[in-house]
Amino acid sequence: MNQIASSLFSRRDFLKTGAAASALAVAPMILPSRLFGQNAPSKQLGVGFIGVGNIAQGHLDTLLGFPEVRIRAVSDVDRRHRDFAKNKVDAGYAGKDCAAYNDFREMLARPDIDLVWVCTPDHWHALAAIHAIRAGKDVYVEKPLTLTITEGRELVNALRRHQRVGQTGTQQRSTKRFHDTAEFIRNGGLGKLQHIEVLIPANNKYTTGTWKAEPVPEGLDWEMWLGPAPFVPFNRQGCHYNFRFNLNYAAGQVTNWGVHYIDIAQWALGADDSGPVEVEGKGEFPTTGLFSTATKVDFTCKYANGVTLRCHTRYDGVGDGNVRYFGERGWVDVSRSANHASNPDFLKEITAQAGKGAVKLTVSTNHHDNFLNAVRTRTKPISDLEIGHRTTTVCNLGNIAMQLGRKLRWDPARESFIDDPMADRMRHRSMRGPWGLV
Repeated sequence: MNQIASSLFSRRDFLKTGAAASALAVAPMILPSRLFGQNAPSKQLGVGFIGVGNIAQGHLDTLLGFPEVRIRAVSDVDRRHRDFAKNKVDAGYAGKDCAAYNDFREMLARPDIDLVWVCTPDHWHALAAIHAIRAGKDVYVEKPLTLTITEGRELVNALRRHQRVGQTGTQQRSTKRFHDTAEFIRNGGLGKLQHIEVLIPANNKYTTGTWKAEPVPEGLDWEMWLGPAPFVPFNRQGCHYNFRFNLNYAAGQVTNWGVHYIDIAQWALGADDSGPVEVEGKGEFPTTGLFSTATKVDFTCKYANGVTLRCHTRYDGVGDGNVRYFGERGWVDVSRSANHASNPDFLKEITAQAGKGAVKLTVSTNHHDNFLNAVRTRTKPISDLEIGHRTTTVCNLGNIAMQLGRKLRWDPARESFIDDPMADRMRHRSMRGPWGLV
């Protein structure tokens, strides 16, 4: 099997098979008239990709089955990824029209690109998406939305300023199980909500305590791969999938897995435009080697209504995450595989009460369809970038608290720490020239 194809991780499978509606993602046969109404525009939307390794492959597979879009170009700083994606697209359309670029800015200059999928390492998300937005493109940005809190706010501001549509890749919102459970909580199904537990997997990659510089592989533009991150010599342990375990590029499992379940917790809390007011935590971090993100995660957030949320590493051998809600009546939890509850009747109530309560959460049966519909109607998708920003912010608050090792107070309206200049500085990281948010 091709090395790139064999490296795809579980989220690709979830995109294609992880929910009742995912049959649409495997073999979508939705005509524009059905998806967008009888007066749907006949124009086929042009799609471009920034970053085509790992999770992007699942998106490519899905979109190749959608007749209302056409993948016109791909960009990646690794020629192997770039060529593999181009060949896949060309084979899917039985042609040779897919263009391939090393520098995504060249692709963004094309007038036939309407939508851009940003699937780069996290440290590139904000810059790539902002460049696309300024070029007049709507954007689908993989999770976590950005590397830092400041980047997230700047990205959302750009989206609003240029009146574009943006979806975050927190696709669990487009799954009935997560939707119905969150709606059950919002409608008081457990009585007064008291506490939320978010469990995330332990790290799945490790490196040795020492490392040395290696020759940059032929076809990899290492300078562009690093982009705004600090310069370091190339080493294969620190590149591609492993980027997520280096604080220069990502925030480890807190944002790799935690963002999915914290997103669902925020949904059930009604905190999509807000966040906690306090956070404290204690993590364990490597002291040698290339990896620097937490190997053990444990932080707790407190919200203005008194609800607490604890996110921590699980060690029970389960490879997925989950979120468990505790209320006056007991508890329920939800993961990608199942629901569980302290009382089996709660599971029946979740099903029976879906869509019937006073609070009715937005329904999406397929994350890609939802985004494309929002693009056509110029409305907000179910995981609008503001929602992605607020969720990612909670993850970043936890990481900052674990790094500083003390309780922090947070103002979700101002998006700043209260009386803590050191923590405030950690909302942003300097970018290596010539890159910058302005």
